[in-house]
Amino acid sequence: MKTLLECFKKLNKLPLAKTITINSEKDLLKIPFPYYMKVSISGHKLEKKAVLKIESESSARKEYLRLKKQFPNNPVVIQEQISGIEMIIGIKEDKTFEKLLLIGFGGTNAEVLKDVQFRVVPLNKEEILKAVSQLKLYPTLYKRKKYAVDKFVNLAYEISKMDFKELDLNPVILTQDDCVIVDARGDW
Repeated sequence: MKTLLECFKKLNKLPLAKTITINSEKDLLKIPFPYYMKVSISGHKLEKKAVLKIESESSARKEYLRLKKQFPNNPVVIQEQISGIEMIIGIKEDKTFEKLLLIGFGGTNAEVLKDVQFRVVPLNKEEILKAVSQLKLYPTLYKRKKYAVDKFVNLAYEISKMDFKELDLNPVILTQDDCVIVDARGDW
């Protein structure tokens, strides 16, 4: 599996969270607090304590030094915090169907709630919208605020056309106005 930075390089024409690679402690102030600090690894960042919410300069310095010590061969990045609903988009090669698109509610909810839908690729935007509407938590996308579901559908459609063997975009943050990829790992 490729790392966050490798995937972001391949996804560079799509909406990505502002992400800066940290080369020294002075780079820690390039994005306003709060932000997320991550190590660009291919594994599950949360389980490895390689993703942290940072709210101050002192915690940024402390955690940066800890991450550099724990993961000396991997780049550390800071990333803007985006508030919204966490979604997931994925691609998986399948022996029976060749290529599947996964969409659903993401973040840690992807593993706990398993509120996801699979569709065989190729497919059109209407088919993706229908899959989104079949998610159990779909009504939350319209209950209090109206989220940019159309942008999520467009992003899923673009991802479905790309050449990946496997891809996990989790989370993709859905706001009222946008849909932004925050984390990625994949293989091609």
